Amino acid sequence: MKKNYLIIDCFVDEPACFGVPPFIAPYPRYVYGALVHAGADPAAITYITVDRLRGDGYRVTEKPDHVLLIGGAVVPGKYLGAKIGTVDEVQKIIACNRHLPFVLGGMIRFMLPPAENVTLLEHDIEAYAHGLHRGRPEDRASTVAEVAAWSVLGAPVVKQHPDHPVLVCEMETYRGCPRKAHCSFCSEGLVPFAGFRRVSDITAEVDALAGQGISRFRLGRQADILQYGTSFSGYRGGFPRPEPAAVGELFSELKTKKESGTITLLNIDNANPGTIVNFPEESAEILSRIAGAVTPGDTLALGIESVDEKVIAANSLKVTAPGALEAVRIINETCGARVEGIPVLLPGINLVHGLRGEEMKTFEKNYRWLASVLEQGLLVRRINIRRALPFPGTALHAHPQAIPEKTRLRFEYYRDRIRHDIDIPMLKKIYPAGTVLRDVRVLDRREGYSLGKQVASYSITVKIAGELAMKSFNEAVITGHQERSLTGLTLPVDVNGLSRAGLESIPGIGKKRAADIILARPFTGPEKARAALAGVDEGILKHIVAR
Repeated sequence: MKKNYLIIDCFVDEPACFGVPPFIAPYPRYVYGALVHAGADPAAITYITVDRLRGDGYRVTEKPDHVLLIGGAVVPGKYLGAKIGTVDEVQKIIACNRHLPFVLGGMIRFMLPPAENVTLLEHDIEAYAHGLHRGRPEDRASTVAEVAAWSVLGAPVVKQHPDHPVLVCEMETYRGCPRKAHCSFCSEGLVPFAGFRRVSDITAEVDALAGQGISRFRLGRQADILQYGTSFSGYRGGFPRPEPAAVGELFSELKTKKESGTITLLNIDNANPGTIVNFPEESAEILSRIAGAVTPGDTLALGIESVDEKVIAANSLKVTAPGALEAVRIINETCGARVEGIPVLLPGINLVHGLRGEEMKTFEKNYRWLASVLEQGLLVRRINIRRALPFPGTALHAHPQAIPEKTRLRFEYYRDRIRHDIDIPMLKKIYPAGTVLRDVRVLDRREGYSLGKQVASYSITVKIAGELAMKSFNEAVITGHQERSLTGLTLPVDVNGLSRAGLESIPGIGKKRAADIILARPFTGPEKARAALAGVDEGILKHIVAR
């Protein structure tokens, strides 16, 4: 008897895995591949996202024999153009479909109470799905060999994603954290290390996804890309010695696919600053190889969390303040060269509020450290400041940090100062006025403006005057800088057709001058247009035309 399966993707945001559109996590692809490998008919496997269910009142309109639901917002965040499935929403889905048997995977499985029609797994949902179709479901971890087979067989599921083919496929290199000790709050320390995926297995998955129309990839499903392929032969400061040859082989193969056109976007995520500080020479060699392969404008996320010595000690964090600064410096020096005006690879900083040992002065220490990064001329692409979400099984969950109201207010004060004093000057250095960002995709429209981002890792939001077509791709010249975002105009910039809001978005042109320019239009040539815009930054002015 043929069995019908429904895969529901509620999206994931974990310390070492991201699957919020335009990203798609490996998990739904593995589940699809595991079912096919077990003998399921591909035509009997349907994939939908939580967005579809929102439009249907959380009711499943299909008639599956089994529902395999994947989700988990372990790292809370805001997403332009997408919304992650929350715990409340997952409970609504289950409650609205009590006649259906659910199997839950992803980190969300640890956040829900038991229910009659729900199987909560301790291990990997794809391994359970494989056994389920064969009549022998087993709650166990997947092996590296199984992932190799299922990742290739699971590639066709991407065609059922509503954003196909404009997707970034999150790629896994290994699971678990190579450190001897683990941060107090991080769920990745709970994941048992199962071994590294072979280079040939990763590239085979790339080829299979390319065959389904995918060309954008990010190596994000790992705690520390610098540790890929380590032999664990020696430790320093609790970190294994990285193997430049292993990482070099992987990125050499991916670079070849990028040069052939198979890959049009290659990004990475997650490096441990402790690896860089303890093994600076090996790390610099690895970073150089990575920088030579990735798409310019990439971000290497560093989990620094705090530079307060007490917080570091109480939560088993990775580096001290001087060590964190040195890690940022090494990345800047090794990977910060500009290609078409954009730095190739810069660090991203993660800070966490609510850790053990946190005091009022903790936030000032973090602020002053970030100020020192700026003062020394080092660049950081983005600063992520979030509240700790203690995960079941972690030390912080067992012994949470109480947060007095005055401490929370102090955190918010310094968070706002970082956004104003650090973020904006940093963005001006990274994206000076006149910088051109290509392929900015419109994801939202608000009050006469369009909000867009490049389809890439940690891409920055660009606010563009005018209501552009949703999901359209545009070239934008940067005109200004705000907290965690940029303002821009679509190219070419025709001064004769530019809206008042567009004119006002150009630094040096306020409301009155914009009105004067509108009254003086049309300009009959570029010389007259440039004269009317005298004083505007030359980087912007060179993109102005008069038609």
